[in-house]
Amino acid sequence: MNIYKALALILMLIPISSMGSEKQANTTDEQQDKYLEHRAAWEKMLKERYDKELKHNPPIPPWIKFPDYHPSEIFWRMGEGESYISDYVSTYFKYASKAEINAYKIKYPEHADWRGTYKRFEH
Repeated sequence: MNIYKALALILMLIPISSMGSEKQANTTDEQQDKYLEHRAAWEKMLKERYDKELKHNPPIPPWIKFPDYHPSEIFWRMGEGESYISDYVSTYFKYASKAEINAYKIKYPEHADWRGTYKRFEH
């Protein structure tokens, strides 16, 4: 079993309501520790993705990558669309400098249907 499958299995054992760092009453210390380890490993992987890939080759906006999907469609909340936004676009906005983000916004102005998207990505 690869590490990602193992971590996904661990996450399924932890109630969604405990996704913050605060331990839930029905979560064991072992489950909480495994979740925190997974979260740290996931954040490290996303930071490495930014450093090695996204910093030099930013992801294209979702409306360009998947032009056939309106922002209100379930595609963006499950599966490939959700993964693209969370693993690439959001990661870029999380780690990019203000100057990089401003250049990105100039290069890729928000599509009319996607107004407010950049604001949601900015932390």
